[in-house]
Amino acid sequence: MLGVRLDEQLENRLSALAAKTQRSKSFLAQEALIRYIDEEERQQRENDLTIKRWEEYQETGETVSNESMTNWLDSWGTDQEKPRPVK
Repeated sequence: MLGVRLDEQLENRLSALAAKTQRSKSFLAQEALIRYIDEEERQQRENDLTIKRWEEYQETGETVSNESMTNWLDSWGTDQEKPRPVK
């Protein structure tokens, strides 16, 4: 169980939305938390992947050239789409 204190303005907004949608304030608060936590977890996974890639680059120095990436991206949506560039 969790108790959350809301300022008056947020409490009023939540009450108004609950009335308009015919949902409970608890339901709306839970849905908001689910969406927020999902997004924060996604961002954390993305950050972790970025750090992993940076560490890998620092160890190997391997990259994909800008020209290779640009050529690949330019081929998207064409009949002759090129394969993804590799290191």
